[in-house]
Amino acid sequence: MRKKNIKICKGAGCKAWSSDQVARELMEIREGLNLDQINICRVSCMNVCGGGASVRVNDETEVLKVKEVDDVINALGVGEKVFA
Repeated sequence: MRKKNIKICKGAGCKAWSSDQVARELMEIREGLNLDQINICRVSCMNVCGGGASVRVNDETEVLKVKEVDDVINALGVGEKVFA
């Protein structure tokens, strides 16, 4: 399987939407979910502010707006809710 890159914005607006927490939780749970093929990167502002933390999977043009780690997991299509 090809390694996926998940880029999570670390700009001030996204930090306000908990991008730090999303990145930290994703790194903590990826081994337990057998997601070792995922590389998690923190990147500078993506200039898509508001409505959640900005996340880009691979080099897709679409920027996902997430509010919690489950939003990323669901976008990857690997599971239902991870945290209750």
